[in-house]
Amino acid sequence: MKTIAVTANDDRGLAGEMSMHFGHCSHFVLATLDDNSQVKATDVRANPYAEQHQPGQIPDFIKSLGANVVLSGGMGGRAIEFFDQLGIEVATGHRPNVGAAIEAYVAGELNGAAGCAHDHEH
Repeated sequence: MKTIAVTANDDRGLAGEMSMHFGHCSHFVLATLDDNSQVKATDVRANPYAEQHQPGQIPDFIKSLGANVVLSGGMGGRAIEFFDQLGIEVATGHRPNVGAAIEAYVAGELNGAAGCAHDHEH
């Protein structure tokens, strides 16, 4: 079983708008997939660190929610490193909504992570 956390700009679940910015998204949509990669449950959680966070806080929060994959429009290099250390897969790339991002991930069209160009933390 796989649980995917997707960045979102609202609390509308699978229909919600995918967020381009990992650290400042307002919500995370958690989707639990069954063995056939079908969404069997979703949960929407507010991002408690949307306004201000220290490096590593959000990856730790995502891990505490039980996610083993995170999908985001974009993500800084430091966050990607934290997820790697936690054993959580990261895939970046924008889709119009959360459900489309999950479908793209399941289809193998959304994979791999590239750090944001505007990320100046090294």
